[in-house]
Amino acid sequence: MLTPRRLLVTDGSPPALAALTLQERADQTILWATPALSAAQRSAIERQAAHFGVDRVVGPGLEPASDRAPASPRTIAEGRMLFDALLAAWQCRCGRIIWPCQAGHDLDRIAQVQEIVLCVGHVARLDPAWRTVGPEIRTPLLDCTDEQVADLIASGGGGMALAWWCEGQAAAPCGGCGACRRWSAVNRLAAA
Repeated sequence: MLTPRRLLVTDGSPPALAALTLQERADQTILWATPALSAAQRSAIERQAAHFGVDRVVGPGLEPASDRAPASPRTIAEGRMLFDALLAAWQCRCGRIIWPCQAGHDLDRIAQVQEIVLCVGHVARLDPAWRTVGPEIRTPLLDCTDEQVADLIASGGGGMALAWWCEGQAAAPCGGCGACRRWSAVNRLAAA
């Protein structure tokens, strides 16, 4: 029997932090660290869990990333990640998976994410044990803009310092990659 617990898929990013701020009860939330995370991303997840009082963090991302992990097309990698999260949710008896995927106003990306969620759900329901009962997958931030994500983080009392967005592997954001430029611009707008 599944419980009202939620498995929140996280990579320590601002959208993952915003999704965490939306959770009503920390004791009902389990953070699931996605695969191949950097040390800085794992540290951000730990800070977020401590700040919001989430006492359970699980997932393959807790181990150092392998240098030999082959790259996959984005949709295949995301589908595989959701299957892994689905299995973790089942093992933890979570009734809901929160995937903080964010596409803003990119309608093609929104459609792509919805197709991935539907595909994973359909395949999972092929198993007799999951035909009637299985974790549902939610994407509450799918059509949110970066500014809306920043507003959610600010209203949740966490602050962007709890998140990690840099594409680099250093201990501090590099400031030059696309993600650093993206979230730095959002931080400047939020501070104004």
